[in-house]
Amino acid sequence: MTPRIQTYIVAAVSIAVLFGVCSLIMTNISPIAFASSISAASATTTNQTGNQTGANITTTTAGGGGGDQETATKQLDQAIKALDSGDKAAAEGYMKEADKTLSEGEAKTHLSEAMKALQADDTEGAKMHAQAAQGYL
Repeated sequence: MTPRIQTYIVAAVSIAVLFGVCSLIMTNISPIAFASSISAASATTTNQTGNQTGANITTTTAGGGGGDQETATKQLDQAIKALDSGDKAAAEGYMKEADKTLSEGEAKTHLSEAMKALQADDTEGAKMHAQAAQGYL
């Protein structure tokens, strides 16, 4: 082979390696960058439907619990207010409604503990767990 042909072969192989490495890097950047930018406690996914004003927005926080979190937050807020006023029956009703709207997660776990505490007449424990559940939403 002549030196000129060898130069072309080296250049062609170098370009092929460069494109191969670049394509590997480009295909792996998205999953790596996406995975590293999300932490379990603060990952937020927003699903926006409706018109352009964002009429129906639901937010899901990882580790918190799925379901209709806006409704659950309102129900827990009402339960905490009922506990503050000493109305255990109303608080239990609000907690049951919030429990229906939540799927699994930290919020549902704390809500279950709040309901157990309320059944055991531990108003402060119920309030503490209800506030913790609300914090995970």
